[in-house]
Amino acid sequence: MAKDRKGKEIEFAAYSVGDEIREPAQIRRYVGYAIRRAQMRLYEEFYAALADLDMTPTRFTLLLLIRENPGIRSVDLARVLGVARSGMVRLIDDLEQRGLISREIYQQDRRNHALVLTPNGLRHLVRVEKAVARHEAKVTTNLSDSERTKLLQLLWRVAI
Repeated sequence: MAKDRKGKEIEFAAYSVGDEIREPAQIRRYVGYAIRRAQMRLYEEFYAALADLDMTPTRFTLLLLIRENPGIRSVDLARVLGVARSGMVRLIDDLEQRGLISREIYQQDRRNHALVLTPNGLRHLVRVEKAVARHEAKVTTNLSDSERTKLLQLLWRVAI
């Protein structure tokens, strides 16, 4: 039998798969916990909704950033996303191998590459954006338009 910090014996309940687990009441007051739980659900749904397009949230974000900033350098993408440069190289390599982006010589510094979407990458991104719009509609189906707008405003206030 286990003991607590004061040496008092504690009896544990045995749990089995599927048993109801009590959630501490105070856990619902933690913003970070709620955001993390929401993120986990959203990512699961995202992966399921976009599985046939072989898209991840990170790849999607990179393609959006490259489309909106043609010629952006990978070092700048890494900074914006908070990703290590070495990790960014792998992500860029993957997108390039899939024919979604290309590297061009960065005119101001020939050691760097400017990243641009390929025509195939642009077409693929349009398909992905439609799938993401359907995904967003599904995961926010219980929110009114004004609630969704307010949620976004609040999340961005926390994020920035």
